[in-house]
Amino acid sequence: MPTQVIPLPGSGAHAYLLRGGKTSILVDTGTEKQGEETLAACHHMGVKLILLTHAHFDHCQNAAYFSQELGCPVAVGREDAPLLAGEQRTVKGEGLWGSAFAWLSNRSIRQQAIPDVKPSFFLEDGMSLAPYGIDDGKVVALPGHTAGSVGVLLDSGELLAGDALSGFLQPGPAWCYEDKALMEKSLEKIKALRPKKVYMGHGLQPKT
Repeated sequence: MPTQVIPLPGSGAHAYLLRGGKTSILVDTGTEKQGEETLAACHHMGVKLILLTHAHFDHCQNAAYFSQELGCPVAVGREDAPLLAGEQRTVKGEGLWGSAFAWLSNRSIRQQAIPDVKPSFFLEDGMSLAPYGIDDGKVVALPGHTAGSVGVLLDSGELLAGDALSGFLQPGPAWCYEDKALMEKSLEKIKALRPKKVYMGHGLQPKT
């Protein structure tokens, strides 16, 4: 059966369940503030993997806790693993809004701790998610917002893009980034994929 994308409750960065039959993959975890509500939605959903689109605190602050509670591994892009171990990397933005958003993001990055979590393996471009019950999904490398940013593409044409895209009315370039050139290449990659529906880390959810 086709995988179902389930947006999870909470505020701030979005988390999603990829539901395939009797098992699921949790994509991102949100912040500690929304942790219990998000975790409650995951119980009895057969979560086999916590997949992090990238390692900024608002997407992974619950990773260690959820991994223990759900008894499942955590995976992240290789280049973002140091962020889970406490490394801090700044982001940049352009224009008035981009610069302000980058400043706010960097302040939060400095202030918000990520409980130590060691990924069980690294996410690679094209990696199948079939071993974790999502037969019609694969990892898509989307670096730029962070060096190790990834998304998930389903055979249905649905794309979970993390923060590779940002926006409220419609998806657009990331508001801040570690590497602008990589971000722009990822945007071109997303356009070439021609997704039918895009789920972002922030902003409005697509209509079902």
